[in-house]
Amino acid sequence: MDRLKGKIAIISGGATGMGAASARLFAAEGAAVGVIDRNVEAGEALVAELVAAGHRAVFARADVSLKAEVEAAVASVTAALGPANVLFNHAGTIVIKPFLETEEADWDFLFDVNVKSMYLMTRAVLPGMIAAGGGSIVCTSSISAVYATPNEVLYDATKGAVHMFARAIAVEFRDRGIRCNAVCPGFIE
Repeated sequence: MDRLKGKIAIISGGATGMGAASARLFAAEGAAVGVIDRNVEAGEALVAELVAAGHRAVFARADVSLKAEVEAAVASVTAALGPANVLFNHAGTIVIKPFLETEEADWDFLFDVNVKSMYLMTRAVLPGMIAAGGGSIVCTSSISAVYATPNEVLYDATKGAVHMFARAIAVEFRDRGIRCNAVCPGFIE
């Protein structure tokens, strides 16, 4: 416990599932946690749970595929907790259907949630990390970034983009004290 004492972590897509589990773990390890998600009910419940357990946590509602909402949410979390030195880009979803049945709207939706959100969140948080002398960014990719899965061409493409996004951020900002990694979970319940 307290391995992350003094850290301020922002988790996008952190209100449910693996994101919520991560928020609980960050808090248990001593970090103050900012949860950013569009699911207000789940986000507020999670933060109430964390605060009741004695942790510092805040919730900010945002559709993380929209720049103005991301910037407002990051500003809200920063005002409450201070600038983040940890960013967990976890927001994501999936479209499962045969490729020839996918529509342009499916492609746009999935890239907005799975890839554009990471760009927007990183763009909003990174200047504060640089000003503070460093930080860590973790992006949820997938085994689907490196192994194709049937009926998931769009999803696989987004996770491949996430994979390279993390690598490129790591290379560009390594000399400024920023680490960026992708985690690649397999199939989960």
